[in-house]
Amino acid sequence: MYCSRSVSKLIRLKELGGRSKLHCLNKQLFDRFAFGFRTTSMAFTDDQKKISPAKYAYTIIYVRDVEKAARFYSQAFAFNVRRVDNSRRWAELETGPTTIAFTPLNQRETRITGGVQTPPLDEPRHNVEISFSFPDVDAAFQHAVNVGALPVAEPELKEWGQKVAYVRDPDGVVIRLGSDISGQ
Repeated sequence: MYCSRSVSKLIRLKELGGRSKLHCLNKQLFDRFAFGFRTTSMAFTDDQKKISPAKYAYTIIYVRDVEKAARFYSQAFAFNVRRVDNSRRWAELETGPTTIAFTPLNQRETRITGGVQTPPLDEPRHNVEISFSFPDVDAAFQHAVNVGALPVAEPELKEWGQKVAYVRDPDGVVIRLGSDISGQ
């Protein structure tokens, strides 16, 4: 099937029987599909349909000093420390539905998975950043820097209407501070 409208997009999707079917979707439906909204069950294999959706539970940050990292995030971003275990090798913050946790760089789990690389502060960041939203990004940026964050980029208004700034924590993790854009 061919769509003659210029706003239409062609997408090749797999049907359950393994045959390919060419679908023509208008731009709105294409955009919804491209940004991860489930439009049909055809996007999932039979094996994927047998499991429940994953629940995002933790972001674990590997650090040099667990207690120091938990204290920094508590002071810089106003998170409560949920717990620090007796061994001082695990700490958690109260951050909403997904917990941020800290654990040492060197331990059995990191050795069996190949170790942990930390980004040198004078090199480009790694491929993950943590992002927090604030009603006042300027104040959040200044406060984080005042309690020990390293400034990376001062607050800037982006073309999509969000104000964004970047800092690094004492272990080199890049943290994005942004205004809330959920209502946009």
